[in-house]
Amino acid sequence: MTTGNKYDWRARLGLIASSLLLAGLASGCAQDMDDLEQKVAKLEARPGGKIEPIPEMKPLPKYAYSVPADVRTPFMLPEDDSVERADGLTPDVDRPKEPLEQFPLDALAMRGIITREENTFALIRDGNGVIHEVAPGEHMGRNYGEVIEIGETSVTLEEIVPDGQGGWRKQTTVVKSQSGRS
Repeated sequence: MTTGNKYDWRARLGLIASSLLLAGLASGCAQDMDDLEQKVAKLEARPGGKIEPIPEMKPLPKYAYSVPADVRTPFMLPEDDSVERADGLTPDVDRPKEPLEQFPLDALAMRGIITREENTFALIRDGNGVIHEVAPGEHMGRNYGEVIEIGETSVTLEEIVPDGQGGWRKQTTVVKSQSGRS
């Protein structure tokens, strides 16, 4: 005798199986926890350790720093007349940045050169693995480095770097060719 739906017995069987499974899982939550309670009671019964007090600090004697007026203090910048400052040397911050100026020099690598119509271009791989053609006069690196020479195995840059005293100085840097892939 059927009631019209041949899948009724499967639905009922699934409901009964789910009910039995839930009852089994719920009974696992009510386990005896006597062993855990005994372990915690044993740990709490142990005597606590004694913590030694923090040692008392003796105050240091006061010291007044004084220096003669003709002697430089270590808290002032030295007035070094031997350093020639390139007055007026500043990077051109209004110039539009070129693509390779977003990478530090250690992320750039020379991969080779190309000569076209008497013009030599260096092939430079950037930090993202993209190869760029660079000609003399173009810029690369974060220190306003201008390409001044392209050799067979290196590119020479003239960078404008901070001099540590609030000014700028020129510095020559070489990016050498790297053979192989990376």
